[in-house]
Amino acid sequence: MKKLFLVFAMLASMAVSAQIIVFHPVKVPAELNEKFLDIELNYSQKTAQDAVNKGQLEGWALLKNTNPKPDGYNYMWVNVYKDIASAVNEGGWWNNSKDVVGVETPLLFSIFDYIEMDRRYFYKQDITLPSIAAAGYVILNFSNSDQVDTHLKELEKYVLPHFKKEMRKHGMVGFGVASKVTPQGEDVATMMTYDSYDSLENAMIHLSGGGVISGLPSDKITNIPWTMRPLMKVMGSTVPKE
Repeated sequence: MKKLFLVFAMLASMAVSAQIIVFHPVKVPAELNEKFLDIELNYSQKTAQDAVNKGQLEGWALLKNTNPKPDGYNYMWVNVYKDIASAVNEGGWWNNSKDVVGVETPLLFSIFDYIEMDRRYFYKQDITLPSIAAAGYVILNFSNSDQVDTHLKELEKYVLPHFKKEMRKHGMVGFGVASKVTPQGEDVATMMTYDSYDSLENAMIHLSGGGVISGLPSDKITNIPWTMRPLMKVMGSTVPKE
C-alpha cells in the first residue's frame, strides 16, 4: 500500500501540461460492494497497470466518496491520458483483461449490468503542484464559473506558491487545476481543482477553512463558486511507468 500513488500525484511528475483527466462516476449497490472492489483492485487495477506500462494510459485510480447521498454515486474511476488523441484512441485498454489477468472482459465485467454508471467527464490539466508523498484522500472541487481564464491566472499566481510553501506542515501532498473539455453547456462544471492529502483529518481541516487555506490573499483572488466538493478516499491506483 505504501507504493500506491494517487493518479493526480502522477500528473505532477509529467512535463506535459495538456494531459486529459477522465472522471467516470459509478453507483454500486451495497450488496455488490465487496464484489466490485474485488474486481477493481485485483483485476482492473492490474489491467490498467499493463496499459500504463505500454504507454496507453498515464494513470488509473478508483476513488470512493466518503459521504455520498443515500442514492448517489459512491465511487469514481479516474483515467489519465497524455493528450486528447490518446484519450480518444486508447479508451479500450480494459479489453486486454484476458491477456493480463486471464479473464475474458465480458465475464470479468458482467457485474456492471447491475451497477449504474454516469457519463464520462473530460478535463484538460492546466496547473499542477508536484506531489511530495502518496495520497490517502483527495478533495475534488467543481465549479461552473464563467471566468475560468481569470481563475487559472490567479490560482497560478497566488494559490500555487502559497500551497507549495505551506503544504508540508498541513499534510497536503498535491494540488492541481483542470478545465472542462466535455460535456460543455447545460448546468455542468467548467473547471475543477483537486487537493490531495495524507489523511482524512487533514483533508477535513482544509474543508473547514483551516490548514493550508489559512493565509491565502483572499482579497486578490476572484471568488470561485464551488458547486460540489466531494471528499474521496483513494482505494487503489496504478504507479507511473518506470
